[in-house]
Amino acid sequence: MNNQLSNISTQYRKFSKGQYVEHTQFNEFLDFFEDQDRLSRVMLQGVGIVCGLQPELIYKDRLLNSLQLSQGVAITTDGDLLTLNNTNNVSKDLYVSDLKTIDIAANNYTHFKVYDNFKVKYPAFYEGSKQIDLWELSTAEEAGSDFQAIKNLTNLEDKYLLLYLESFEKEVKPCRGVDCDNHGIQQIRNLKVLITTEKGINYILEKDKMQPHPLFLEGIMNGAKLERAIVENLITEKGAEAQFSYSDLKKLYSDILEKNNYGEAVFKKINAISEIVGIPAVNHEVFKNVLKESLSQTVGFQYVYDVVKDLMDTYFEITKSLPQSFTKCLPDLLSFPKHIMLGKLISDIQLDPARHRFYNSPVLDDEKATRKVKELLNRFKQQVQNFRYSGNFETDAQIKIIPSQKSGALGNKAIPFYYEINEDFLKAWNFDKTSQRSSQYNLAYNTDFLSSDAHIQKPLDFNKDKNSFYNIEGHINKSYLEVFNKITKIRDEQQLDFDVMVLSLAELVNNKDMFKAYFNEYLENHQGLEHKRGVEKGGTFLIVCENLKNAKVIADFSLPYICCTPKIEVKLALPDTGFCSKYGPVPFTVFPMNGDVEAIVAEGLSGGVEVIDSKYFFNPSKVSPELYNQAISFSVNGKPTDCTAEVIPQADIHIAVDSETVLNKDITETKVTFTVSGANFSDYTYSWDFFDSGEWVVVNPDKDGHVFYSYYGLVPERIPTIRVNVSGKGCTQEIVLSDWYESPSAPTVTVDSINFSDGGVSCCEGTIPEIKADASGPEIVFLKELTFKLTGKGEGASSFMYSWEKIQGPTVTLTGVNSPDLQVTDLVIGEYIFQLTVVDVESGLFAKSQEVRVNVSEG
Repeated sequence: MNNQLSNISTQYRKFSKGQYVEHTQFNEFLDFFEDQDRLSRVMLQGVGIVCGLQPELIYKDRLLNSLQLSQGVAITTDGDLLTLNNTNNVSKDLYVSDLKTIDIAANNYTHFKVYDNFKVKYPAFYEGSKQIDLWELSTAEEAGSDFQAIKNLTNLEDKYLLLYLESFEKEVKPCRGVDCDNHGIQQIRNLKVLITTEKGINYILEKDKMQPHPLFLEGIMNGAKLERAIVENLITEKGAEAQFSYSDLKKLYSDILEKNNYGEAVFKKINAISEIVGIPAVNHEVFKNVLKESLSQTVGFQYVYDVVKDLMDTYFEITKSLPQSFTKCLPDLLSFPKHIMLGKLISDIQLDPARHRFYNSPVLDDEKATRKVKELLNRFKQQVQNFRYSGNFETDAQIKIIPSQKSGALGNKAIPFYYEINEDFLKAWNFDKTSQRSSQYNLAYNTDFLSSDAHIQKPLDFNKDKNSFYNIEGHINKSYLEVFNKITKIRDEQQLDFDVMVLSLAELVNNKDMFKAYFNEYLENHQGLEHKRGVEKGGTFLIVCENLKNAKVIADFSLPYICCTPKIEVKLALPDTGFCSKYGPVPFTVFPMNGDVEAIVAEGLSGGVEVIDSKYFFNPSKVSPELYNQAISFSVNGKPTDCTAEVIPQADIHIAVDSETVLNKDITETKVTFTVSGANFSDYTYSWDFFDSGEWVVVNPDKDGHVFYSYYGLVPERIPTIRVNVSGKGCTQEIVLSDWYESPSAPTVTVDSINFSDGGVSCCEGTIPEIKADASGPEIVFLKELTFKLTGKGEGASSFMYSWEKIQGPTVTLTGVNSPDLQVTDLVIGEYIFQLTVVDVESGLFAKSQEVRVNVSEG
């Protein structure tokens, strides 16, 4: 038997007027269009059962009375379109076929006989030279004398149904006489309904390259589920009084993984599907060893559980797509060229491997189901290969909250941080996005391979209506306070709707923090704790540590509801934000008034909070030196506040003095060099009283710590004490410099004679310079002007030092304190009084200007 599509006609000839046409030329014309018609069906529509053709056994008096086969449509791999038909009009012409009708609901087959395929020798029915067991069914109207009643058909459990197009050529006897127009080779097409045995159907299946499909694998659609880790079982098994540890939590998950053999069952199913699809298998043993190595670490056991659950979710997506994944680009033309398998006669399974499905063309596969199955198999492989976790990774990682989905396909969720993302992984994660060339628009912890668009890099800044879940990652093996503060900060800044609690495996004594709870008590009172690697909208995220001394986060859980931190507003304030370490207690302003105040600092350090007469104070002198020069945060009743304090260490400045006295213009000049030293000396302001007169001048040292000053006409018996006031960020230090003067060696002078004849000037007369200071500025300044300038000058000497002082007024910023002009910025409404001091560099004499009054108003 030759199949029509075994040899395809690719061209034909057009006939000319009056041309004699050979039968081969005319048949070539017919073959071309018939082949094109068949190819269009097979390649552009598909092959297999389109619809209907469902068998049903009809019993009467407990005996099989008939087999009813519903009308339907099927296409063979040779392009034959098969439907049930009955004779509608018997031809009266010997050489013209009878006319058939397909307008029938079903055919009832009441008789059968042994079928012999000797006319065709259809290869699918022959095992070597021997035909498999076949029986032909017939309706009561068409049954001949060689048929018997179907009730005599035995062993129905071993019977399978076939639709077979018996196709062969019938040579008509040679014509006699002149007229042979009605003669030719008749093409016989008899549609047969046949029955075979299990052995026969298995032989047919061996030659069928189309029918083997993952859907028909035993138990393939049963899915694969990972047992839940029910935390409440800890209380059930050991009681509420038991002391639980990290090991108990870890064992809860590791026991499930051991029982499941680290997902071995799903690997077997995946590899069975992969073998049929033609994709390499995934090595379970290697993956198992990776998981065991991860479990051996001190943290991260929940993520080992998570990755196995992820694999189960991927498998679930595959099983959802399998029933639609019967697309064939190039059907095997020899698989069922003239027959269609209709399934087992008596079957209790929905997916019968002995019944052909419809293998549609890619043109009709809008969902791309077959390709999706292959891509999901690739995702499974990528998940296995790219799982990475170590405790060090999360210790150094940034805590992030990423919008995701509570339920649905894994590919629609944000990619967990324990996968090492590359381009191949990203393309395998979400089939739909990859199909649309937008795989970089997935959400993930690691954004290196994602789009640079802001809504992908910082998704919390954009609309989250479609996101019902928040992945919270990067917090394991970090301090619980750091984790709690960071998560609540992100939550509050982004206005996210979930709560955060800290659970301690160790019992808490006198706990007043609303965000902390004892693990056992919380577990008893709130059922449904489950690790989900985050929290759903409107839920509670729970971070677990062994105790508050060993404050590392070891696990996390969540509840689907907010519980149970009361929504009480808390406030905390201090009169300032910067304090010197030598200061005494400063009172807090606390709301509610009975609220408990705590400093949020690392274990073992003091944040300076103390209680005096049932009131809370901040005592800078009690703050641990390790916390100097950094902001200390505080909480009220366990809730973080925006109140902070910075403690500045007491200044420890030293000043060395070096002096040199010289004769300058008949007056002795003592040049003094002050060398300032000490930690961060340039951060302080230095006010000097060079004559111990109560008159202060601000002179700051240069970058080398030097301040230069000159005295004129000093009398060794009356050397002034120098006082220096060092101030900065609330800390002050007073330094007194005495006995600093070094008398010069007195020269030996012999006076021979004195001549007073020149001008009559006495030798003992001298001139003392008269120093004056002047300052001016605007009387009224409007706040919107933001700044104003004061102008000063000195008179009576050639070189001056300047020092501006704000005598009265609110806090402002002064620029140019030691220059003639003073710039005032950061204005506040109020009245200000300024004064300028000028010092003669040569004589050391000084003068103060008149007071300059400036009113800053709103204007």
